[in-house]
Amino acid sequence: MADLSHLSILRQREIEQLLPLLPRDARILEFGAGTGQQAKYLRDQGFDVVAIDLASSNYASERVFPVQDYDGHHIPAEDRSIDIIFSSNVLEHVENPRAIFAEFRRIQKPGGFGLHIVPTPSWRLWTFATGLAASIEAVVTLPLELANPPQGQNRSRLLYRGVRRVVSGFIPRGHGTSIEGLSEFWTFSSIAWRRKFQKYGFDVVEDEPMGVFYTGGGLLARTLSLATRRRMSRFLGSATHMYKVVPTSIDE
Repeated sequence: MADLSHLSILRQREIEQLLPLLPRDARILEFGAGTGQQAKYLRDQGFDVVAIDLASSNYASERVFPVQDYDGHHIPAEDRSIDIIFSSNVLEHVENPRAIFAEFRRIQKPGGFGLHIVPTPSWRLWTFATGLAASIEAVVTLPLELANPPQGQNRSRLLYRGVRRVVSGFIPRGHGTSIEGLSEFWTFSSIAWRRKFQKYGFDVVEDEPMGVFYTGGGLLARTLSLATRRRMSRFLGSATHMYKVVPTSIDE
Protein backbone atom coordinates (compact mmCIF):
# COMPACT_ATOMS: atom_id res chain seq x y z
CA MET A 1 0.00 0.00 0.00
CA ALA A 2 1.15 3.53 -0.75
CA ASP A 3 2.46 5.80 2.00
CA LEU A 4 -0.78 7.12 3.51
CA SER A 5 0.85 10.16 5.09
CA HIS A 6 2.21 11.15 1.66
CA LEU A 7 -1.13 10.49 -0.04
CA SER A 8 -3.06 12.43 2.59
CA ILE A 9 -1.05 15.57 1.84
CA LEU A 10 -1.70 15.23 -1.89
CA ARG A 11 -5.41 14.51 -1.44
CA GLN A 12 -5.84 17.40 0.98
CA ARG A 13 -4.32 19.76 -1.55
CA GLU A 14 -6.66 18.39 -4.25
CA ILE A 15 -9.85 18.92 -2.31
CA GLU A 16 -8.86 22.39 -1.14
CA GLN A 17 -8.18 23.35 -4.75
CA LEU A 18 -11.62 22.13 -5.83
CA LEU A 19 -13.52 23.77 -2.98
CA PRO A 20 -14.30 27.03 -4.88
CA LEU A 21 -16.08 24.98 -7.57
CA LEU A 22 -18.61 23.52 -5.13
CA PRO A 23 -21.97 25.25 -4.53
CA ARG A 24 -22.49 25.63 -0.78
CA ASP A 25 -25.80 23.73 -0.74
CA ALA A 26 -24.55 20.83 -2.86
CA ARG A 27 -25.13 17.20 -2.02
CA ILE A 28 -21.93 15.39 -2.98
CA LEU A 29 -21.23 11.76 -3.74
CA GLU A 30 -17.59 10.72 -3.51
CA PHE A 31 -17.14 7.72 -5.76
CA GLY A 32 -14.27 5.47 -4.66
CA ALA A 33 -13.67 7.34 -1.41
CA GLY A 34 -10.75 5.27 -0.09
CA THR A 35 -10.07 6.28 3.49
CA GLY A 36 -12.79 8.93 3.32
CA GLN A 37 -10.33 11.73 4.05
CA GLN A 38 -11.68 14.03 1.35
CA ALA A 39 -15.29 13.21 2.20
CA LYS A 40 -14.59 14.07 5.83
CA TYR A 41 -13.06 17.40 4.84
CA LEU A 42 -16.11 18.25 2.72
CA ARG A 43 -18.46 17.31 5.56
CA ASP A 44 -16.45 19.50 7.93
CA GLN A 45 -16.93 22.35 5.45
CA GLY A 46 -20.70 21.93 5.80
CA PHE A 47 -21.53 19.84 2.74
CA ASP A 48 -23.96 16.92 2.67
CA VAL A 49 -21.63 14.08 1.67
CA VAL A 50 -22.18 10.45 0.71
CA ALA A 51 -19.06 8.32 0.24
CA ILE A 52 -18.91 4.87 -1.34
CA ASP A 53 -16.22 2.34 -2.18
CA LEU A 54 -15.74 -1.37 -2.67
CA ALA A 55 -15.53 -3.50 0.44
CA SER A 56 -12.32 -4.90 -1.03
CA SER A 57 -10.66 -1.47 -1.17
CA ASN A 58 -7.04 -1.44 0.00
CA TYR A 59 -8.02 1.40 2.33
CA ALA A 60 -11.06 -0.26 3.95
CA SER A 61 -9.23 -0.72 7.24
CA GLU A 62 -7.99 2.89 7.28
CA ARG A 63 -11.30 4.72 6.99
CA VAL A 64 -11.77 8.02 8.81
CA PHE A 65 -15.32 8.60 7.52
CA PRO A 66 -18.40 6.37 7.22
CA VAL A 67 -17.73 5.07 3.70
CA GLN A 68 -20.53 2.84 2.42
CA ASP A 69 -19.57 -0.44 0.77
CA TYR A 70 -21.16 -0.99 -2.64
CA ASP A 71 -21.15 -3.84 -5.14
CA GLY A 72 -19.17 -2.15 -7.92
CA HIS A 73 -22.19 -1.94 -10.22
CA HIS A 74 -25.15 -0.18 -8.61
CA ILE A 75 -24.58 3.06 -6.73
CA PRO A 76 -26.68 3.18 -3.53
CA ALA A 77 -28.39 6.51 -4.27
CA GLU A 78 -31.85 7.45 -5.51
CA ASP A 79 -32.53 8.79 -8.99
CA ARG A 80 -31.62 12.49 -9.40
CA SER A 81 -30.49 12.80 -5.80
CA ILE A 82 -26.88 14.00 -6.17
CA ASP A 83 -25.67 17.45 -7.18
CA ILE A 84 -21.97 16.67 -7.59
CA ILE A 85 -20.23 13.38 -8.27
CA PHE A 86 -16.58 13.56 -7.23
CA SER A 87 -13.79 11.06 -7.72
CA SER A 88 -10.04 11.19 -7.25
CA ASN A 89 -7.78 8.74 -9.06
CA VAL A 90 -10.56 6.19 -9.39
CA LEU A 91 -11.97 6.18 -12.94
CA GLU A 92 -8.86 4.54 -14.39
CA HIS A 93 -9.65 1.48 -12.23
CA VAL A 94 -13.29 1.09 -13.31
CA GLU A 95 -13.70 -2.15 -15.27
CA ASN A 96 -17.34 -1.58 -16.25
CA PRO A 97 -17.40 2.09 -17.33
CA ARG A 98 -20.62 1.82 -19.33
CA ALA A 99 -22.57 0.67 -16.28
CA ILE A 100 -20.92 3.13 -13.89
CA PHE A 101 -21.37 6.16 -16.12
CA ALA A 102 -25.00 5.15 -16.62
CA GLU A 103 -25.33 5.14 -12.84
CA PHE A 104 -23.76 8.60 -12.72
CA ARG A 105 -26.40 9.85 -15.16
CA ARG A 106 -29.17 8.17 -13.16
CA ILE A 107 -28.31 9.78 -9.82
CA GLN A 108 -27.27 13.22 -11.18
CA LYS A 109 -29.68 16.04 -10.42
CA PRO A 110 -30.60 18.36 -13.31
CA GLY A 111 -27.98 21.11 -13.34
CA GLY A 112 -25.49 18.94 -11.47
CA PHE A 113 -21.99 18.04 -12.60
CA GLY A 114 -19.07 15.73 -11.99
CA LEU A 115 -15.54 16.56 -10.88
CA HIS A 116 -13.09 13.81 -11.70
CA ILE A 117 -9.35 13.82 -11.01
CA VAL A 118 -7.42 11.32 -13.12
CA PRO A 119 -3.75 10.48 -13.82
CA THR A 120 -1.86 11.93 -16.78
CA PRO A 121 0.79 10.65 -19.21
CA SER A 122 3.30 12.68 -17.18
CA TRP A 123 2.49 10.58 -14.12
CA ARG A 124 2.88 7.43 -16.23
CA LEU A 125 6.21 8.60 -17.67
CA TRP A 126 7.84 9.50 -14.36
CA THR A 127 6.41 6.45 -12.61
CA PHE A 128 7.95 4.31 -15.34
CA ALA A 129 11.28 6.19 -15.13
CA THR A 130 11.56 5.82 -11.36
CA GLY A 131 10.53 2.17 -11.58
CA LEU A 132 13.21 1.58 -14.20
CA ALA A 133 15.80 3.20 -11.95
CA ALA A 134 14.74 0.92 -9.10
CA SER A 135 15.08 -2.10 -11.38
CA ILE A 136 18.59 -1.11 -12.42
CA GLU A 137 19.47 -0.71 -8.76
CA ALA A 138 18.10 -4.21 -8.12
CA VAL A 139 20.27 -5.64 -10.89
CA VAL A 140 23.31 -4.26 -9.08
CA THR A 141 22.34 -5.11 -5.51
CA LEU A 142 20.71 -8.53 -5.98
CA PRO A 143 23.96 -10.49 -6.44
CA LEU A 144 25.35 -8.84 -3.30
CA GLU A 145 22.23 -9.74 -1.31
CA LEU A 146 22.39 -13.34 -2.51
CA ALA A 147 26.11 -13.61 -1.70
CA ASN A 148 25.59 -12.22 1.80
CA PRO A 149 21.93 -12.67 2.74
CA PRO A 150 20.73 -10.82 5.84
CA GLN A 151 20.39 -12.99 8.90
CA GLY A 152 17.24 -15.07 8.78
CA GLN A 153 16.62 -14.39 5.07
CA ASN A 154 16.20 -17.30 2.67
CA ARG A 155 18.18 -17.06 -0.60
CA SER A 156 15.29 -18.43 -2.67
CA ARG A 157 12.95 -15.82 -1.25
CA LEU A 158 15.49 -13.06 -1.85
CA LEU A 159 15.94 -14.22 -5.44
CA TYR A 160 12.19 -14.27 -6.07
CA ARG A 161 11.69 -10.78 -4.67
CA GLY A 162 14.76 -9.47 -6.47
CA VAL A 163 13.67 -10.81 -9.86
CA ARG A 164 10.27 -9.22 -9.36
CA ARG A 165 11.93 -5.86 -8.65
CA VAL A 166 14.01 -6.15 -11.79
CA VAL A 167 11.16 -7.21 -14.09
CA SER A 168 8.60 -4.71 -12.74
CA GLY A 169 10.68 -1.74 -13.90
CA PHE A 170 11.50 -2.98 -17.39
CA ILE A 171 7.96 -4.22 -17.99
CA PRO A 172 5.75 -1.75 -16.09
CA ARG A 173 2.51 -3.10 -14.68
CA GLY A 174 -0.66 -1.24 -15.49
CA HIS A 175 -1.95 1.17 -12.89
CA GLY A 176 -5.51 1.08 -14.13
CA THR A 177 -7.40 -1.75 -15.83
CA SER A 178 -4.60 -2.56 -18.28
CA ILE A 179 -2.28 -5.45 -17.46
CA GLU A 180 0.72 -3.53 -18.79
CA GLY A 181 1.51 0.13 -18.30
CA LEU A 182 2.71 1.23 -21.74
CA SER A 183 -0.82 1.68 -23.13
CA GLU A 184 -1.50 4.18 -20.33
CA PHE A 185 0.61 6.77 -22.12
CA TRP A 186 -2.44 6.96 -24.40
CA THR A 187 -5.34 6.09 -22.10
CA PHE A 188 -4.27 8.73 -19.56
CA SER A 189 -4.03 11.45 -22.22
CA SER A 190 -6.45 14.36 -22.36
CA ILE A 191 -7.76 13.22 -25.76
CA ALA A 192 -8.47 9.72 -24.47
CA TRP A 193 -10.19 10.94 -21.31
CA ARG A 194 -12.37 13.35 -23.29
CA ARG A 195 -13.35 10.58 -25.69
CA LYS A 196 -14.19 8.30 -22.79
CA PHE A 197 -16.43 10.85 -21.12
CA GLN A 198 -18.15 11.57 -24.43
CA LYS A 199 -18.56 7.88 -25.24
CA TYR A 200 -20.42 7.29 -22.00
CA GLY A 201 -22.69 10.32 -22.12
CA PHE A 202 -20.82 13.28 -20.62
CA ASP A 203 -19.48 16.55 -21.98
CA VAL A 204 -16.30 18.09 -20.58
CA VAL A 205 -17.09 21.72 -19.78
CA GLU A 206 -13.92 22.60 -17.90
CA ASP A 207 -10.57 20.99 -17.24
CA GLU A 208 -7.21 21.92 -15.76
CA PRO A 209 -4.02 20.30 -14.46
CA MET A 210 -3.93 19.93 -10.70
CA GLY A 211 -0.40 21.31 -10.74
CA VAL A 212 1.46 18.87 -8.48
CA PHE A 213 4.28 16.53 -9.50
CA TYR A 214 4.50 13.05 -7.97
CA THR A 215 5.07 9.48 -9.09
CA GLY A 216 3.41 6.16 -8.44
CA GLY A 217 6.51 4.99 -6.62
CA GLY A 218 6.33 7.85 -4.13
CA LEU A 219 9.63 9.40 -5.25
CA LEU A 220 11.11 11.29 -2.27
CA ALA A 221 7.66 11.12 -0.69
CA ARG A 222 8.73 12.51 2.67
CA THR A 223 11.42 14.83 1.30
CA LEU A 224 9.87 17.04 -1.37
CA SER A 225 7.54 19.72 -0.04
CA LEU A 226 4.20 20.46 -1.66
CA ALA A 227 5.53 23.84 -2.80
CA THR A 228 8.48 22.12 -4.47
CA ARG A 229 6.16 19.63 -6.16
CA ARG A 230 4.06 22.51 -7.51
CA ARG A 231 7.16 24.12 -9.01
CA MET A 232 8.36 20.81 -10.45
CA SER A 233 5.01 20.29 -12.20
CA ARG A 234 5.67 23.36 -14.36
CA PHE A 235 8.41 21.57 -16.28
CA LEU A 236 7.90 17.87 -15.43
CA GLY A 237 4.13 17.90 -15.82
CA SER A 238 1.20 17.55 -13.45
CA ALA A 239 0.55 14.05 -12.12
CA THR A 240 -3.20 14.52 -12.36
CA HIS A 241 -5.80 16.47 -14.32
CA MET A 242 -9.30 17.56 -13.33
CA TYR A 243 -12.33 17.28 -15.61
CA LYS A 244 -15.66 18.95 -14.89
CA VAL A 245 -18.35 17.08 -16.79
CA VAL A 246 -22.09 17.34 -17.33
CA PRO A 247 -24.50 14.78 -18.80
CA THR A 248 -24.81 15.11 -22.57
CA SER A 249 -28.14 16.58 -23.62
CA ILE A 250 -30.53 13.90 -24.88
CA ASP A 251 -31.48 16.32 -27.69
CA GLU A 252 -27.96 16.16 -29.23
